Amino acid sequence: MNAIGSHTVPTHLVAELVLHLRNSGSKLSVVQAATAAIRAWIAANSPQPSPASADPASSQGYQWKTLFLPSGTELRMSTRQSTYHARVEGDDILFQGRRVSPRGFTLAVVGEGRNAWRDVWLRLPGERYWKQAVSCRADQERTLRSQAAKGPASPADTVAAAALVMSDALKTMLELVERVSARPVHADERRTTGARREEDILADHCAFD
Repeated sequence: MNAIGSHTVPTHLVAELVLHLRNSGSKLSVVQAATAAIRAWIAANSPQPSPASADPASSQGYQWKTLFLPSGTELRMSTRQSTYHARVEGDDILFQGRRVSPRGFTLAVVGEGRNAWRDVWLRLPGERYWKQAVSCRADQERTLRSQAAKGPASPADTVAAAALVMSDALKTMLELVERVSARPVHADERRTTGARREEDILADHCAFD
């Protein structure tokens, strides 16, 4: 069984995370905490190129959830009045001279009510055509899953595939947390002393005879 096929997060691990966040007084949500842990793991286990062979331009880019946008990626968003462009420069997305996130780009253009995955179009370095962000994400995830099924060919591919597995696990964990949160809490069905029948109270006394 490959790693992609088995990505269920153990229930006890989710419970431990929820308990830790509560006891530590953290304001992070379960998803935010898990995301931070995943990113820290990826950073700690990413292969570090030697200074002589490192290419800063090829390693820079903006990480948008599970989609990596290399430096030089162009972003476009259109309204009825005009079309707006942003660009990935180094590790940041720049729009009109200031750093933004993809959602920040949509907010700056039209305000609330727009979905960045649906409304932002991308043109990656070397590409000729624009593609919807959600399509780019699907293509990248499909490629990583295909590589994982065949066996990653390099340490970088291994890290990327592991990141996708963790992303899937995070989604599974979120669904599990939502189910636990939505489960109704049943009140103790045992009658209180004031509402108990007389024969129940007599039964308790008999237990001590």
